[in-house]
Amino acid sequence: MLRRSIAGTLLLCYLAACTSWHVEKEASPLQVISTKHPRAVRLTRADGSRMVLDQPRIAAGDSMAGVHNGVTSTVAVLDVTQVATLRVSAGKTIGLFLGLAVVAVGTAVIACVSSNCIDN
Repeated sequence: MLRRSIAGTLLLCYLAACTSWHVEKEASPLQVISTKHPRAVRLTRADGSRMVLDQPRIAAGDSMAGVHNGVTSTVAVLDVTQVATLRVSAGKTIGLFLGLAVVAVGTAVIACVSSNCIDN
């Protein structure tokens, strides 16, 4: 019973890995923050550099604020050329579950063969 609980907890932890960055093409950075309320955004700036803002919010004027590498940071909206949000990736999720199923079946087959549970 304890093994099932641990396995279920680990599986739930892996679900966070089934996300990908999705570029928001139809909305400005301020619109994305005010309408979608993401917990994190990946910003591409005019110089091509990227940064991830956790807990993004609209700051005074035309700027965004959030936490970047543990430090509160502010970015001017005019400096942002692209904004992306995290979304669940169906392909990664399906791949994760198929991979886990293959591992589980493989483990069961190996355990069965090693304990001679198949009658000859």
